[in-house]
Amino acid sequence: MIKFLGLSAAICGSDLAIKSTVKEKVALNSRKDIVKDKVILTKFYNKGAALGFMSDHPELLKGITIFSVGSLAGALSVVSGLKGHALQKVGFSMILGGAGSNAYERLRYGKVTDYIRLNMGSPKCRRVVYNLGDFAIFAGTALLLLGECFELKK
Repeated sequence: MIKFLGLSAAICGSDLAIKSTVKEKVALNSRKDIVKDKVILTKFYNKGAALGFMSDHPELLKGITIFSVGSLAGALSVVSGLKGHALQKVGFSMILGGAGSNAYERLRYGKVTDYIRLNMGSPKCRRVVYNLGDFAIFAGTALLLLGECFELKK
């Protein structure tokens, strides 16, 4: 269990460190190419969940955030006690780390700092701004689902 919590803490701490640097050194809504006009460094504050969802209900969102992070920690604790299930353990660890960094900011500042924009896909997709925590949540969810699929086949 400790190594999986360590992975969560590493993701959370790394994202918070990047967010701190971005808040200090990057101008709001600025644009700096990181990878040939495909990956853009910027700074954007999101007062809601994904895509601004529930930004009009900040206190409810904070409550849902606390419940969600607690549930993720509980799920990681349960799956960590099982033999095997490596993809699920890593998946839950990554999701918890990403959710933890976003939860910390939402609870402390009332908003989450996003800083990576992918300049590809539809015009609507090009406007979305992410952070490392978001990518950890996406990747962790994919690993969790893959692990569940493989486990069901056995």
